[in-house]
Amino acid sequence: MKQIIFFLLFFSTVAFGQHNPFIRHMYTADPSAHVCADGRLYVYASHDVVPARGCDLMDEYHVFSTDDMINWVDHGEILRASQVPWAQPLRNDGKFMWAPDCAYKNGKYYFYFPKPDKDPWNSNWRIGVAVSDNPASGFKVLEHPMLGLPEKGEIDPCVFVDTDGKAYFYYGGGGKCFGARLKDNMYEIDGELIQMEGLFDFHEATWVHKRNGIYYLSYSDNHDTRNDKEGVPGNNRMRYAMSKSPLGPWEHKGVYMDPTDSYTNHGSIVEYKGQWYAFYHSSELSTMNGAFNDWTRSVCWDKLYYNEDGTIQKVRQTSNRLMAGTAKINVSPTNIPDNRILLDSLYARSLILQWQNTRIAFLSFDFGGYNNVELLNKLKKDFHLDEIYFCPSHTHSGSVDRNTIDAKLTSIIKEASDNMFEARISAGNREIPQLSFNRLIIRDDGHAREAWYADAEGHYRYLNKERIPFGPVDNSVGVIRIDDTKGKARAMIMNYACHPDALVGARSAISSEYVGYATTYVEEAFNNEINCLFVQGGAGNQCPLFKTPTDGEGPEQYFDMVKRMGKLLGIEATALAKELFPNPNLTGSVKLRTDSIDIPNRFDNNVARVHFSTILLNDKYAIATFPGEPFIKFQLDWKREMGPFTVPFFFGYTWNGGQWPTYVPDVRSAALGGYGADWGPVRAPGYGEALMTQHVHNYYIIKDLMRNYQGPGEHRLDDGSVIFMPEWQRNR
Repeated sequence: MKQIIFFLLFFSTVAFGQHNPFIRHMYTADPSAHVCADGRLYVYASHDVVPARGCDLMDEYHVFSTDDMINWVDHGEILRASQVPWAQPLRNDGKFMWAPDCAYKNGKYYFYFPKPDKDPWNSNWRIGVAVSDNPASGFKVLEHPMLGLPEKGEIDPCVFVDTDGKAYFYYGGGGKCFGARLKDNMYEIDGELIQMEGLFDFHEATWVHKRNGIYYLSYSDNHDTRNDKEGVPGNNRMRYAMSKSPLGPWEHKGVYMDPTDSYTNHGSIVEYKGQWYAFYHSSELSTMNGAFNDWTRSVCWDKLYYNEDGTIQKVRQTSNRLMAGTAKINVSPTNIPDNRILLDSLYARSLILQWQNTRIAFLSFDFGGYNNVELLNKLKKDFHLDEIYFCPSHTHSGSVDRNTIDAKLTSIIKEASDNMFEARISAGNREIPQLSFNRLIIRDDGHAREAWYADAEGHYRYLNKERIPFGPVDNSVGVIRIDDTKGKARAMIMNYACHPDALVGARSAISSEYVGYATTYVEEAFNNEINCLFVQGGAGNQCPLFKTPTDGEGPEQYFDMVKRMGKLLGIEATALAKELFPNPNLTGSVKLRTDSIDIPNRFDNNVARVHFSTILLNDKYAIATFPGEPFIKFQLDWKREMGPFTVPFFFGYTWNGGQWPTYVPDVRSAALGGYGADWGPVRAPGYGEALMTQHVHNYYIIKDLMRNYQGPGEHRLDDGSVIFMPEWQRNR
């Protein structure tokens, strides 16, 4: 007797999002990021005073630092306007402590800041310098502003210290940018200011960095909604130019960051622990606090990537706003054999969801299956995805053109990525008339046999011709609806569990089967302004009740039957989708945990390492992904476990790396037997339950309900008095 020994290995990764804005206890702008001698990353930021009066009242510079990009220390205020000895008080109590910078040289930290020294403020800008032995405290302002600059200067100082120790100074505004060498004292220009050449549409916010011997000058442009000619919403974009010299000439390369929700933007670029980052500001914190204001801003960061030629990829901003993108493409084969017909078109559809620094994608397509590790890794890398889920409908009548499919799938991920919109999510499940049956039917001997096995005595007929509703099944369809901020539906996921295999009896057809007719019905019901992704459920032992025609055996009867099932499912999914509206009390979010588990075959030594994710949308909609062909019991148990406060979805046949495990039966089905249960490509019993147990565990971790310490154990009476408290709680 062979003995199966349970040895479960789980390997977890977590993506919970939530880093932007990364400073939330005060309003900050103009982040200048530097890695200092102690190995920490420091951000020198300006401060938007509340209530704001444009930028007039900005004052009290703060410094923040981190060693992991997640946990930030506020080192407090380092300088305010009243501490600048060479500046006179300004009318209307103006402060004008705008975008700063900091540099390290000669064992000292030099903090640079713009400040008008008298009225009128807009024509009397000076650049001040404060010096300290420490990166975040002890700064003393020099008795004079920088030397060697014009009397009527500019704003936004930037100081770059090259790898050879030479320091360079830059500043600019009003369409002009200037640069020069700095003397070793770090407060005096060495020679003349040079206007930087080759910049396009320069506005302000100069920043210079170096990578692989190439110099980069980045800045904000003059774009705003009033002068937009390209259909780009918002205001300042961040541009950059490249040069072989720190003072140019420069070659403009384009936009590396689109507008934020703020009227302005000001950025810095820095490498930290092997990863490049773009720092910038938005006004999102003011929205989160209840009242949007262009001039109460908040500093943010996102990862920045370079192309092989050194150019910068456009930064994908992450925020507290939920963003989505979707696309669709026809993937029908073009070279169809003479003995086959294309009954209906095959499609692939994409959906990208992004919240904070979490970014995932779903690819649904009308194939039996398609796993491509190389493509998956390339899509994750090129589009900065934490996970991408391949979701085949598992149609048994599909046909994949392997010469074109990778390019087509890539194109709809790119289209979705290039056209992201602010999104709202709503979701639900709806009981529907039974359209499927369990194809493993229990016989007189207690074991189960397949629906294609007719009893000799005629008890059950071949392929369930009488459409007996054998169970267990899940008579519900799930819908996740994605709207834009105007309430217009842009995409949805239809989640239903049933093999699309009715046309196996009409082998001449290439078809998406009932899935294609259901998704087409939904899209037409929304005037073809929506992409409907289909994601299969726990269909490993589920077949269509519409398995054989009731009137004849010709191909046409099969076609009509499949269309009818698809329409019925589409009607139900559309009805549910049109009832769904975003709950204003739910905040958009995407959180997930990805695990791996080793699952052995039942009857040999083959072991598959499979990946799966527990996904939580809006802290309300819980998705369990399961690769291969899981049985329906896992779906039913997941929904029962998650109720009633969570809306659950079970995404079977969903692959995000690792191996494809084929059939994964529950223990009861494995004992009763049948195809996929105890013969065929089948995995060992018990491992599917272990995977689902980990889903439940992950869900409670994501919800932050799984304590890593002992919970409270006191006895509390109705009047609030405590009559017993455990020792572990007393000592906590």
